[in-house]
Amino acid sequence: MRDNNENMIELLDISDSENIYSSVIRTKISGENLKLRFGIEFSDYERLKNILQFRPFENTGVARYRFFFTLSYRKDVNNDTLAFVNVRVEQLDRHKEYEFCVSKKYLSNILWFHSLTNKKEVEKMIEE
Repeated sequence: MRDNNENMIELLDISDSENIYSSVIRTKISGENLKLRFGIEFSDYERLKNILQFRPFENTGVARYRFFFTLSYRKDVNNDTLAFVNVRVEQLDRHKEYEFCVSKKYLSNILWFHSLTNKKEVEKMIEE
């Protein structure tokens, strides 16, 4: 397990606006931290909500939790459309990796964002 979250994509939020679902992440492209919003399916909305509500440490009210995709994953042998991803969960100085289920489609997006070297490809997704 890594000692820091450097170069990991952070899951910031999800939203549901009139049955249009989206995910908000923070990633670094060419040394610049970018906050991106992109569309997701309802099933991933529910899965990501479970991640964002996960509170494994005792002092849940002390400080906010942060969630990072470690980019480590494995296929779900029972379902062709799903994968298990490792998420680094942090609160203050505590951190641990946990495995969560997401769609292969969502995982592909995360891996694509991580591979980008030019923000031009995601300019329409950038949030201030």
